Amino acid sequence: MGLLDSMAEATIKTSATGQRLYFPFGMFGRARIVPNEQEENKIKAFAKRSVVFGSISGLILFMLKPSLLAGLIVIFLGLIIQIFVNYMMVRKYMLSDERMTWADATRISVRKSDRRSLWVFFGLSVVMTLLGLFVAFATFAMKRDIWDMISLLSGVAFFGAGALLFLWMIRQAGRRE
Repeated sequence: MGLLDSMAEATIKTSATGQRLYFPFGMFGRARIVPNEQEENKIKAFAKRSVVFGSISGLILFMLKPSLLAGLIVIFLGLIIQIFVNYMMVRKYMLSDERMTWADATRISVRKSDRRSLWVFFGLSVVMTLLGLFVAFATFAMKRDIWDMISLLSGVAFFGAGALLFLWMIRQAGRRE
């Protein structure tokens, strides 16, 4: 299963009674009972399109480099439209009292992830960590500036933490729910 599939799966889970539940607002709302598999596939397709559209929009915003306020307004309006369309799509489904926790969403998403793509991201994280270490020590050897070293090592810590996260995700991927 691909990365987009695992992201779409993160908002859908099976209840103890066997019903498929959709959490349109994640941890911030109650579940909706999905009536059949066809509706579930519609929800997943919408979630994938939303991620792709949001990613492309973000790249376009990044390339156009509008003012910070204009960028935030566009992002906020995009989120409002996304929430409205999502609500209109699932408002006909019956409400359930179940709620999703952060741990549920993470566990579902990770266990449905493709191990190959996680290995690629892990490898990239390790490469960036090692490259960051090299740049940090090379910069420190040339300039002897402690503040540059601290800022570069914070980047190394970021990518190192990402590598550890991907390693954890690899161990979790494929496990049963």
